[in-house]
This record gives sequence, structure tokens and C-alpha cells, in this order.
Amino acid sequence: MDISLMQNPAESIISARLHALERTGRRRFPREVQSLPDGRIRIAGRELINFGSNDYLGLAHHPEVLAAFANAASMQAGSTASSLIVGRSAEHAALEYELAEFEGVEAALLFPTGFAANTGTLQALATENDLIFSERENHASLIDGCRSARASTHIFSRRDLSALRQQLIEHQSSAHLGFLVTDGVFSMDGTLAPLQELCDLAEEFSFAVIVDEAHGTGVLGTNGRGACEASAVEDRVFLRIGTLSKALGGLGGVALGSAQTIELLRNQARPQFFSTAIPPAVCAAVRRSLEIVKVEPQRREELARKTQETRRSAAALGLSLAGDSVAPIVSILTPQQTRLPEISQQLQEEGWFAPAILPPTVPPGTARFRLSLTTDHDPQDIIAVLNRMAELLGTDK
Repeated sequence: MDISLMQNPAESIISARLHALERTGRRRFPREVQSLPDGRIRIAGRELINFGSNDYLGLAHHPEVLAAFANAASMQAGSTASSLIVGRSAEHAALEYELAEFEGVEAALLFPTGFAANTGTLQALATENDLIFSERENHASLIDGCRSARASTHIFSRRDLSALRQQLIEHQSSAHLGFLVTDGVFSMDGTLAPLQELCDLAEEFSFAVIVDEAHGTGVLGTNGRGACEASAVEDRVFLRIGTLSKALGGLGGVALGSAQTIELLRNQARPQFFSTAIPPAVCAAVRRSLEIVKVEPQRREELARKTQETRRSAAALGLSLAGDSVAPIVSILTPQQTRLPEISQQLQEEGWFAPAILPPTVPPGTARFRLSLTTDHDPQDIIAVLNRMAELLGTDK
């Protein structure tokens, strides 16, 4: 028999798994997208208003950011090695210094992605003698970090802190170190974690708070430092983890904390020192983005106004909003889960890219449209898509 005609058993199992994903509506297919300035994208040759981007401040296409990237890229493409070998350039060192200065902490450590920053930090800090309490709706990268850490992990809900307090009472004597881990902004509804209350509990039980600032950096707080600044808990949080790929318009992740904690991560966080460092040109671009965040506060002020106006308009149309968001993420709940993909496709055909989010990405019964707002969005375009959503969902007033 021709060996080339024999199917590897693994292939048949993989095929069955793909079919199972398709039957349950969970199979995803790639799309080719051209990102454009002014809050737009091009898909299959059609230009759409883009409500799926995390480029909150419009910096990914900013001419000064692009110029900084191009200038550095003209000298070097990749970093060629991990940061602990020969991959940490002057651009990397400068960006770490400037991020630490911006965030008001002693030190910063770059990671290849925000996902790697979350997983690597938890793996490095939490040992078999430690405890982690992780919020139920944390980002997948925090969840995976908890799973791969050697510590005992427990799940809590930010909506029931009395239950968390009871958990802490029950387990406080069993840990060498204890960590409360939470998103600063929850990405599926844009709401803030109750950071004041979590810090109160952490201090009462001698736990350390770790906050993922992915959707808060550049957007929230007087200086744009994120949810911790907006909640006035910066000095009470043990470690902040951020991403350079959202409001800063680049790529990569960062851990921010004390000098000795960052030094430990530099030596123990495997996704950091076993990965090739992000390209120097990306660092140069993010450095320019960071400067714009500092000198142009009107960008986040405008974005905050746009977010609140969008929420008010959606409510006036009878659309059901998920949470009380101050971040530029507006989630519109609907019980019509089976129709959401169809409605999303209809909106796309009419010129709007508005992602439909279905279980298991969100809990059962909470299917939604998730609109990410940016400084580039025209308010009239936002009103237009909300009106059309209300019509298609049958809730227009």
C-alpha cells in the first residue's frame, strides 16, 4: 500500500475536533484585513468603519510614531536574540526606563507580548508554597499563567467580595506568599475592577495585588497610567502588567514594579528570557507613542467623552449595556444569541465592522456586540451603527 495514502491517526482525530467546533459555532476562520487610519479597515476590498480595534488613541497610524519606527527599522529588522543574550538594544533599555518613569515605579521589564508578560510573571512569582486568587473573568493569559504556576489557585468573583473574604480567611495560614490577581479593565464589558476593595482585602490578609492594565494604559487616569491610577491605588498594588499593543499602538508586554521584583522576573520569567526580544523599531515607535500620551492628554479626554456619549445614546435607543464602563469598550447585550452572527454580517455588508461575542468567550446568556471606541471615530458614525443595531435587534425607540 502506498504510505502516502495512509492517513495519520492524529489527522482523523484533529478533523473530528474541527467538525465539533463547527457544529457548536466555535470554529473561527482567518480574515485578511488592511488596517487604515481614521478608525477604518479594508476587508475583501471593502472599506468599513472599524469597531474591533484596540488602537484607542489612534497611535498605530500616527505619522510621528510611524517615522520613529521607520528610522529604527532602517538600521535593524529583528532583535536577533533574547534580551539576556544580545537582544536588548539601546532602544529596549530606553523604553524600559521611560515606561518605569511614566508609571512611577522603580523598574520595568519588556516581554515579547502582553500574553507572555502575564503568563511569565505568574509562573515566575508563584511557587508551590504560594496561593493565587484569580478573578473569574480575567483575561485568558492570566488564566493560563495561573494554570501553569505551581501555586494553589482559587477563583473569586469581583461581584461577591464577601465570599472572597471568606476564602481568604480559610486559606490565609496555608501560604508562604499570596496573590490577588485581576484585570484592571475587563475586556468584554469595559468595567473596572474594584481595586480599592481588593487592596483593602490584600492588606488585611497580607496578600500582594497584581493588576493587568492592558486596556487601561494610556486611556484611564489623570496621566493615562491606567485603572490603578484612576482608582488611586498605585502605591498599594504590588505589580502592574501592561501591553504595548493597544493604546500605545505597538507590540509587546511589560511588567512594572520594584527593582528587585523586576530583577527576579528578568531571571525567572521563562517567556521573557527564552523568547527573542521585540524588534528595536517597535521600541522606538512605542517610545514616541508614550511621549504623545504624556503631552496630549486631550486624546484620552476626548475618548472619555465619546465613551459616555455612546453609552447614553445606546441606552436611549433601548439597547442593553453590559456593566458601567468608563473604558472605551461598549458592550451591548442581546438575548438573540443565534441571530448575532447574522446581524453582525448584515452590519458588515452595510459598512460597519462590529464584532459579535458569543459563549464560551463570554458566559452563557450574555452574548453581545462589543464596540471598541477610538479617538478616530466620528460621533456620527457611532450614532449610525447604534441606530442600525437597534433596528436589527428590534429595540429602537
